[in-house]
Amino acid sequence: MASKHAVLCIRFSPTKLPFAHSYVTTLTRNGWPPVCLYPRTRHSASAQRRWKSTDTATVSAKSTPEAEPRHIKSYTYEDILALTASPSPTRVLIDVRTPSETASGLIPTAKILNITANPEGLFLSPEEFEERFGWEKPQKDAEILFYCKAGVRSRVAARMARDAGYEHVGEFPGSWDEWVQKGGKIGREWA
Repeated sequence: MASKHAVLCIRFSPTKLPFAHSYVTTLTRNGWPPVCLYPRTRHSASAQRRWKSTDTATVSAKSTPEAEPRHIKSYTYEDILALTASPSPTRVLIDVRTPSETASGLIPTAKILNITANPEGLFLSPEEFEERFGWEKPQKDAEILFYCKAGVRSRVAARMARDAGYEHVGEFPGSWDEWVQKGGKIGREWA
């Protein structure tokens, strides 16, 4: 383990920010010192700035090793099927896939939040969120459920939601692949 005064520096591809964020959160929860992430890019001046794990918008106070682990609920295909059959205004199903992936369809009632291109999405103000994504940002007390293509990005998105202050967070690990395989209804853009 590094000393208390050391700073761990990691270079990453800008397209891998959600994964880098998850990695940094895991390190800080396990007692590692502050972490700096350096984007690997030569083209974007704004991407050249350092992102630090101590930024309040990206790592919550609960990311300390002493904090209780926060539970992320896992949903099955049957659970999601039932939830889509009876939508609730206090429950938001979020598809975190890319636009090329969502072109093949969505799970009914899902909202789109491309987590790869917009990892800061849940950290935005409600006004900026709605302007950028075209739908109302979920309230902190709402239940938010994530899915992606195979379950990896949804897990990262759920962790990021926890760091953004959401308490009722869930994920569908089977994600889009299981939904299609089991014959779930496929929709297009859902409002």
